[in-house]
Amino acid sequence: MHQAAHTSVQKKRRRGHSGLTGLFATIGEAAGSLGKNKVRTSLATLGIIIGIGSVITVVAMGEGAQRRVQREISAMGDDWMFIGSWGIQRQGVQTGAGASATMTTDDALAVMQQCSHVRAATPSNRITMQVSSSFANYQTSVQGVFANFFDIRRWPASEGRNFTQEDDDSLAKVCCIGQTAARELFGSVNPVGETIRANRVPFKIVGLLAGKGRSSDGRDYDDCIIFPFRSFQTKLAGQEKSGTMLAAAKQGVPMPLVREQVRQVLRERHHLGPNEADDFRIFDLAENAAVQEETAEVFRQLLLVIASVSLVVGGVGIMNIMLVSVTERTREIGLRMAIGANPPTIMGQFLVEAVLLCCLGGIVGVLAGVGVSRILETYKGWETVVTTWSISVSVVFSLLVGIFFGFYPAWRASRLDPIDALRFE
Repeated sequence: MHQAAHTSVQKKRRRGHSGLTGLFATIGEAAGSLGKNKVRTSLATLGIIIGIGSVITVVAMGEGAQRRVQREISAMGDDWMFIGSWGIQRQGVQTGAGASATMTTDDALAVMQQCSHVRAATPSNRITMQVSSSFANYQTSVQGVFANFFDIRRWPASEGRNFTQEDDDSLAKVCCIGQTAARELFGSVNPVGETIRANRVPFKIVGLLAGKGRSSDGRDYDDCIIFPFRSFQTKLAGQEKSGTMLAAAKQGVPMPLVREQVRQVLRERHHLGPNEADDFRIFDLAENAAVQEETAEVFRQLLLVIASVSLVVGGVGIMNIMLVSVTERTREIGLRMAIGANPPTIMGQFLVEAVLLCCLGGIVGVLAGVGVSRILETYKGWETVVTTWSISVSVVFSLLVGIFFGFYPAWRASRLDPIDALRFE
């Protein structure tokens, strides 16, 4: 009994070895057949190469756009809002007894005191102004805000410190400077402790702000200098009033809830009646961030669909080439059947040829897609991110295309009658 079991195991091993040998032999025959028609093989794989290359490039562009949006959201934050009166049409008529075209300091204080969902609020006044240092002159954006601005924007100092509420209360002539403005005014010198002059008034730099980068529209967040609000209003703004207010939500509070609470407080302060329109606008950063992410995702999916269509077209091209190959090799198929090849063997040979074509095209297409992505990033400045999953999916998809579009020609070849095939001219 033990000897019989041993013999059975040996037979199974021989069958497995024979199966692997047969598979390798089929692959070798398929590769040899494809090698005999190099031009046709190249043309057949061209569609797959273009399709896979397009998929890799499109996914890389989409991932790059997605990361750019995420970086911008991270830099801007999504738990705060702008409040201002830009774009309001009043037709020269004041809409309420206390209505004005600006967000006042008292409005910001009222929002902080009366809105339970708001963690911080600040008036904001921004002007473009020529600023000088002992090294250079530079025109940049100067802004006056409360000290809680740095909490609202989640903007720490990378060197030195942020100015404080005590600095604001004492009208201290201090400021914090962004990375770009610091580079233009001081070069490689650490700006902390240095003095700048704005409107001929000296201000000491107490902090170099951490880098925020650029927005998707090219705006440089770091090209700025931030001043305590009261110092800014008295020494730099002149007749320019604060036109904007910033307010940030407490952690975990939905932005729509915060928005409505702020709106009700401001309407009450501006003495607006039930039928009167708001004399201010609220721009919700969370809503904008969601729209940006959704737009980037739609863009990526659209491009991916277009690239997938080109891949399917490449698969149809391979099926056509394989059908022509079956027709040209009809006598060969008949001869192989006459000497003992069964239909599954014939079908396997042509199916392996189709799969080899697609895998070859898939590998070259991946290399082409990675190369095009690098070229776009290097020479066009487009951010691209080639992901491992996109390469894996592309290779697997090319394999499935080979099986799907190679099945019919392979099945057709296996169904030929040996006698009719030998008579074929």
